[in-house]
Amino acid sequence: MQQIVPHRQSRPVFNACNGCIAFRQANARTARPHRVRARVHRACVTASATKEDVQEVQESSNDGRKIDPNAGDLMSWEEIGERAGTDVLQGYQMLDHSGHTGQPRTAPTRVLPTDESSTTDRPVLLYRDTNGWCPFCERVWLALEEKNIPYDTVLINLQDKPEWFKEMVPTQLVPAVKINGELVYESYDIMLELEKHFDDPPLLPSSSELREEVEEVCKQASAVSSAGYKYLASRMKDKEDDDAEQAAQDAFLLQLDDVEGQLSKHSGPYLVGDFGLADIVHCSAMERFAANMPVVAGLELRGNPRYPRINRWYSAMDARPAYQKVKSDDMTLNLVIRKVFGIPMAFSPAIDDFTQRGRNEAAAKLSKNKEVVRADIVKRSGILRGHDSTTGGSNGQDQATSVPKAVQDAVDHAMRRLANYLLLGKPGPRNEDAEARAIGAASLAYFRNRASAPRDLSANACHELREACLAVVKDSY
Repeated sequence: MQQIVPHRQSRPVFNACNGCIAFRQANARTARPHRVRARVHRACVTASATKEDVQEVQESSNDGRKIDPNAGDLMSWEEIGERAGTDVLQGYQMLDHSGHTGQPRTAPTRVLPTDESSTTDRPVLLYRDTNGWCPFCERVWLALEEKNIPYDTVLINLQDKPEWFKEMVPTQLVPAVKINGELVYESYDIMLELEKHFDDPPLLPSSSELREEVEEVCKQASAVSSAGYKYLASRMKDKEDDDAEQAAQDAFLLQLDDVEGQLSKHSGPYLVGDFGLADIVHCSAMERFAANMPVVAGLELRGNPRYPRINRWYSAMDARPAYQKVKSDDMTLNLVIRKVFGIPMAFSPAIDDFTQRGRNEAAAKLSKNKEVVRADIVKRSGILRGHDSTTGGSNGQDQATSVPKAVQDAVDHAMRRLANYLLLGKPGPRNEDAEARAIGAASLAYFRNRASAPRDLSANACHELREACLAVVKDSY
């Protein structure tokens, strides 16, 4: 069985570099540690090192470290700000964080202090969650943006709601709004009230028949949401119940069939003809299912040939500037569902036999070569910087190695999490120590680019190894 070995022939690109040849000659005389050579080699990936470059690295390597903040012709922060432009900062606000635990540092819209006395000269004051994760807050926020209603925001920490907010809102839930000073709560009621006060542009059709259709479609959104979250929950239970999971999947797919059927009733891409309240009510749950179903259940909603009209609806929603402002991204929604349901970020849905065979091969070879792989990671990844340890060699010979046990344990833990993901589809518990997690993440980031096919693994196994490394790194925090 071929071993995953750290032989130097795996870096042929460096052998063609005149700078490295010069450095090897110099290194033979000075017996510099290998970690210094590694930095020169990395520099050669983008540009050939000169003898002067080599000399500079040698002279600055007493502490094994040289960090130049201006290396590589990086732009200064002033140049970065100028090049990025200010138009993309419209509405962006830096928040005063003092005295408000659980509050973010920034916000995409104008935010008032989280205080009972906060008032606004704008017609609407919105009370929403701090992170913008709440799907019901998203509905109201999107309606405000679509209707171009001037508003201010007060952020409410859902883990520590202020007493004044709980006394003010009977349900004690977000979202809530004050429209010209009058309190309204519950997202659907808020949107109807906004429509009464601000009817241009309208979110409801003018005909009574279509308004009744909107009402029915909005009721349907609750059924879609309920079925979708039940299916996600069935997929994330530790004890598998195939019958219950299949029933939950069937129920969710039937709800999607109903949405597809509703979209077929009108010529445009939206649920009831023109864009309106029905689309806003549906969007938050559908957004979350599009992000999380592929990760948790292996079910793609976007691009699914079974739902061409839903695909068109997603595209039409994504093209709306107001929706772009309030929507989340898939990774954030994956992180949120992990927090809510307590599942690993690297949760892997059901896979085919070919993929699993590749994962099994990667796990088996990782287990077979664990000492070699661990030593290679420790020696060449850079994780020892900042630790009182030495490793490396000169003239191609390894020197005695002194590696703190805590570092070795952190690397080993990361490797076993990697194997756990390859075999079981989830990496298992994270290391409770923050530094150990950082070492583990750096180790896998290095190892992901270190393995090679066909030298170390088959192409299938190497692909699965790289994907698994990335998944476990994502799950580090």
